[in-house]
Amino acid sequence: MFNLLVSQTEPRAYRTLSDALQAAPAGAVNIAITPGHYRTEAYRFWGTATITALGPRGSVVIDCSDEHNLQIEGRTTLQRLVLRNWHADGLALSVVGGTTVVEDCEFMSRSATSVSARGGAELFLRGSTVRDAGIAYLDAAGVIEGTEVIGAGACGIALRDGARVSVRNCRVNGAREHGIWITTRANPLIEQCEIDGPDQAGIMVDAHARAAIRGGSVSGSKLCGLVVRDDAHATVEGLQITAAAMDGVWCTTRGVLTADGVTVRDARRNGAVVDDGAAATLTNCVIEGSTELGLAAGGGGGSRTEVAGGRIERNKVGVGFGDDGALTMTGVELTRNADAGLVLMPGGPARLRHVTVTRTEGPGLIVFRGADADIEALVSTGNQKGDLRDFQPAPDSAPDSITAPATTPAPPSAPPRPSVPSAERPAGSTAPTAAPNASLDALLAELDAMIGLREVKEEIGKLVKFLRVAEQRRRAGVAQGPSIGRHMVFSGSAGTGKTTVARVYGRLLAALGVVADGHVTEVSRADLVGKVLGETAQKTTAVFHNARGGVLFIDEAYALSRRFGVGTDFGQEAIDTLVKLLEDHRDEVVVVFAGYSAEMREFLSANPGLQSRVSRTIEFEDYTPDELVAIVEGLTAQFDFVLADGTRDALKAHFQQARRTATFGNGREARRIFEAAIQQQALRLADHDDPSPEQLVQLLPEDLNGVVDRGLGARFGEARDTDQLDTILGELSAMVGLESIKQQIRDLMDLIVMARRRRAAGLPADPLPSHLVFSGPPGTGKTTVARLYGSLLAALGVLARGQVVEVSRAGLVGAFTGQTAALTAEAFERARGGVLFIDEAYALVRPAGSGPDYGQEAIDTLVKLMEDHRDEVVVIVAGYTDEMQSFLAANPGLASRFSATVEFPAYGLDELVEILVRMAEPAGYTLPADTLAAVRSHLTTHATDYALGNAREVRKLLAAVQTAQARRLRDRERTGLETTVDDLRLFHPEDIGA
Repeated sequence: MFNLLVSQTEPRAYRTLSDALQAAPAGAVNIAITPGHYRTEAYRFWGTATITALGPRGSVVIDCSDEHNLQIEGRTTLQRLVLRNWHADGLALSVVGGTTVVEDCEFMSRSATSVSARGGAELFLRGSTVRDAGIAYLDAAGVIEGTEVIGAGACGIALRDGARVSVRNCRVNGAREHGIWITTRANPLIEQCEIDGPDQAGIMVDAHARAAIRGGSVSGSKLCGLVVRDDAHATVEGLQITAAAMDGVWCTTRGVLTADGVTVRDARRNGAVVDDGAAATLTNCVIEGSTELGLAAGGGGGSRTEVAGGRIERNKVGVGFGDDGALTMTGVELTRNADAGLVLMPGGPARLRHVTVTRTEGPGLIVFRGADADIEALVSTGNQKGDLRDFQPAPDSAPDSITAPATTPAPPSAPPRPSVPSAERPAGSTAPTAAPNASLDALLAELDAMIGLREVKEEIGKLVKFLRVAEQRRRAGVAQGPSIGRHMVFSGSAGTGKTTVARVYGRLLAALGVVADGHVTEVSRADLVGKVLGETAQKTTAVFHNARGGVLFIDEAYALSRRFGVGTDFGQEAIDTLVKLLEDHRDEVVVVFAGYSAEMREFLSANPGLQSRVSRTIEFEDYTPDELVAIVEGLTAQFDFVLADGTRDALKAHFQQARRTATFGNGREARRIFEAAIQQQALRLADHDDPSPEQLVQLLPEDLNGVVDRGLGARFGEARDTDQLDTILGELSAMVGLESIKQQIRDLMDLIVMARRRRAAGLPADPLPSHLVFSGPPGTGKTTVARLYGSLLAALGVLARGQVVEVSRAGLVGAFTGQTAALTAEAFERARGGVLFIDEAYALVRPAGSGPDYGQEAIDTLVKLMEDHRDEVVVIVAGYTDEMQSFLAANPGLASRFSATVEFPAYGLDELVEILVRMAEPAGYTLPADTLAAVRSHLTTHATDYALGNAREVRKLLAAVQTAQARRLRDRERTGLETTVDDLRLFHPEDIGA
């Protein structure tokens, strides 16, 4: 893992987080940030990183005024950071893919939402605080735990579009809309959360969502405590709802509520309302202190209410039922209510069994004439007035203190959508697996059905056979033979199925009786390693004991043997603790260590006893192109899609050409392509009024446009933006002089166009123009032309990005052996998809006999990178003409890597004068004829200096002339003369060369 430092004071440190992320090489990186207040631009990161503040939370504050501080699409951990976003619609953290873990951080935004996860991403948010804005999950998964949301401008926590989130032990205080909003088929668990003072509902569940709510409290909501509506389902246990400004619980518009042990106290209107086709089951609930009805049921729409056990007390009316609906009450106690205990009005059936009504200030029971009431074993006693059965009030009057039940409330207005983008791609899901108690043969069949993994299946099969025979020997009462090591190393690239196989392995061991239940506990370094001495042993031991009876799967286990930052690292303590636990509990837990192959070999040497206890390593090979296509086909079948023949061919071609770097995702890449393709298909079909069933399920080759072509290589496609292309060419043409340069650039553009024509015609196409040498004196426009060239290649669609990364010797050469290669690779990585411009490249070559120098190492590294990534980066080296010749001779393969040399001549006298005029005009300066004559005289007198510096020397001249003009005008003002606007604009001859 690479270690990077962000600091405002440390030398050689990066000054902002975005700078460090941009510089991060491929693979995992650890970024430490020293205390301070930082500003950053919006940055999108798709790698693997741990970003940590070197101090407590609050010591590192990162502000941003763009659309987001940080957008993540990789595997990232954030620790102890404060991210603040000042954009009106900005996000502090946007997770759009991959897995992000946030620990002990704080977020603040001016917009409605500060933290967002969407599009199948995973976000684990623990022990953090979100101020002045909310959290939103859209088609995303994860955990929010021990986190506080304070003063959200809209909903505190919004879970939408199929989100699968567990929210535990969190507090939402003062949300301007709902405390927690669960909508559009979200399926979360809300556990032991506190919601205080939301302006709308405490918890809103609507739009086909399904929520499980366990424990916790809702207090002081300005509307209702809990709302279940619009075909949503909610299962609620032990929730405490107090002081709702309207109704404590409202179940409406076909909502389904199952409540057990819920308490509703002191609602300003009704304790619970069930109406408009909703269905509610209330078991062992307590409703007390409501200003109107404890329970209002009916209200039209065919609602159904079932109440079993529990208590309804100290309300104005205990229960009111009428209109269209059905009510069933069993074993309920209604006590100390004011006007009436139970009121049944005409409407649907009411079935009461073993209901007790006591200590009511009015009648215990009122049954209106025409009510469909089936009452059995009802006890009404100790009430201040007698029961009224077959009651029919006189027109326009009612008995003293008896009124019809209050009408049900009007729906609160639906909240505005949080200001986060909607997620359209479907949530990722895995293929169904066998049940935990599946037979051994079924589990082996499940393993065998997995795509690829031939050697993995063979090794697991051998182990299963050995363990099966050992169990047979044990049952026969004979010696079982030597013990075989069950602990394993799963080594291989990302996305090769290590975690999935570990889960099957656990159930196989359970089916064989090797472990008790076969559950798999998945952990990483963060779950095992503490921050202080002794904490690591405690955390590791706790995790180990949680895994007893099953499998402990340690992902990226090699991270335990790496050094992070400075000082003592406690990863080694975790390894040592594990080795002892493996010995003490060798028959209770099976441990699987997983990670990249080379790193896992290093890991096994970290403790002398580790390798002897983990004697079996299973190598997970990368999937072949055919296997990756088969994975995509399996996903299409699982979700009722079909690949067209051309689509299958395009996929195979993509996987055959894909560069298998350390970050290649294997099966994850296959899933990414599938999910992106069905999103593209949806966009393609959106304009069809009535697509056929065949169209809805078929994925065509065009659905892969922009999906499989995600590399940064050179392309033969058409230009992306002809207007942009014309603009850039116009800027090039407008440059002073450089006519031969402009013609060479136009020639390169023509070569690209003709290469495309030949390819389209089926003829062989020469490689696209590649690396260039820019030679000539300084100040002749080499850097400016390089930037325009990069933009031209991007506009033409040849380069993916077109950015120009400018470096010199200092950015490539390190101070010790090995550092230079890393620095050069880092600069090259930043330039992927664009141009790497190396100014004064000849400085990499030092004269013979001048002592040890690492410039040659940079050149040798550069040559290899230019070959390995020849279609991804255009390298331009620049410098003096003679010196560049010696540079190109420094490595036998260097000169052949460059396709052309572009010679930049020195500017002539007229061109230098024009450059000065153009530099002065934007600042509002004017050079009259006599001043221009003085300029020409000055340039002629100092011709040698300007030949060596060109435009750079002209810029220095302009600064000197501005200073001379200012001095002249101030001298005039001291004599009492006034300075006019024309005086400020004009340069005089005496200002030149002063």
